[in-house]
Amino acid sequence: MDKSSIWSENDINKLRTRVEFLEKENRWYYSVLDLAASMGDIHQGVPKTIDFDHLLDMTRCYLDRIIHFKSTAFFLVNESDHTFNLAQANPLEDQGLLQLELDHQIEKGNFAWALKQNRAILVDGEVIREKIVLHPLATRFKIKGMMIGRLAKPLRYIPSDWSALVSIILHNTANAMENGELYQCLNDQNKNLEKEVRDRTSALEHMTVELKNNIQELKDFTFVASHDLREPLRKLVTFGERLRTNYGPKLDRRAEDYLKVMEKASIRMQKLINSLVQLSKVTTKGGDIKPASLDKVVNQVMTDLESRIKRSGAHILLGDLPTLPADETQMRQLFKNLILNAIQFNKKNTPPRISITSRHREDGFWEFWVMDEGIGFDQKQADRIFRPFERLSGRSEKDGSGMGLAICKKIVERHGGTITAQSTKQSGATFIFRIPEKVTCLAS
Repeated sequence: MDKSSIWSENDINKLRTRVEFLEKENRWYYSVLDLAASMGDIHQGVPKTIDFDHLLDMTRCYLDRIIHFKSTAFFLVNESDHTFNLAQANPLEDQGLLQLELDHQIEKGNFAWALKQNRAILVDGEVIREKIVLHPLATRFKIKGMMIGRLAKPLRYIPSDWSALVSIILHNTANAMENGELYQCLNDQNKNLEKEVRDRTSALEHMTVELKNNIQELKDFTFVASHDLREPLRKLVTFGERLRTNYGPKLDRRAEDYLKVMEKASIRMQKLINSLVQLSKVTTKGGDIKPASLDKVVNQVMTDLESRIKRSGAHILLGDLPTLPADETQMRQLFKNLILNAIQFNKKNTPPRISITSRHREDGFWEFWVMDEGIGFDQKQADRIFRPFERLSGRSEKDGSGMGLAICKKIVERHGGTITAQSTKQSGATFIFRIPEKVTCLAS
């Protein structure tokens, strides 16, 4: 028999040793595959808590299935001062030793180097006279901490793929930490948002009650103004007329002047009361929204003011105006007040010239321009012109209650718009108001 075909006992032992090694390697890789399949457990439940102790316990168990450590410690970043603080050590009695070792690795520069590598590195221990594993706990964008470990076996007895698997586990741990923190942050923000919503809801409810009370007060005022104030005024006017009718011829010049002052004051008071009632009715007794042809509205206003327009010699140039959803009655009041304002504040011995035009804006609003060539006003006083009872310098000589433009402002704001005025003294005035093309409800 050929000697080469005979297996020596030494060869058989070598083969047996090789088979045992391969079986051990095979079992290790099967264990790794099983570990990989269960890696999702690290993330399970983390969004509901940021209990890092439990998470680090799980991480250590996963590491022990790949490579056995004599001892391990996890250091986590303190976000306030960016220091690394010991979070967990196993076994507990080694925590002082591992802390001291880490301090030496920081001084030597290995700690900073390990952070930049973002993988497992082996370094010589300074306090612990053996190989030390350093591996950062890091996500793609943020460092969460550092793991330091003492190998239980010489490196030659550890599978060659251990480093990559340790990285997979620790990267998953870092991501789980970040997910927990993000969840906690989101949860805190939701709680703050809920509180803010509750506070704002409470404030809105309080404002709603105040608004209802204010509206009721306005309604009460309207009743008082329309009845209680008008009644004595009517008596004053009536008795003034009786004085003139019954005793007119007997009155001397001074008494005649007194009577004229009383009549003039009564008429002015009547106008003021009417204007106040109109102002309060803008919000308390406004009409419904419906498509309103502003062309027809302005033409109706010009018909209503026909005698006033003829008397003043006013020339009104009317451009094309749109049809908008609006309170038609208030639109009529708006244009009427603006036209009367232009007629009233015209230059002496000059017929008023008034232009009414409109244009559509890209922001969904219609813009209207009412321009005149009257006495104008100082632009510095533009913010005062829409205040109730406000009569600007140079315009106070004209008759009027000082309420017309205040009513205009209320009407425009009720329709969700804005109104402004531009002018130069003795060069006319331009009133510009904007109203949305889609109005679903009117502001109170």
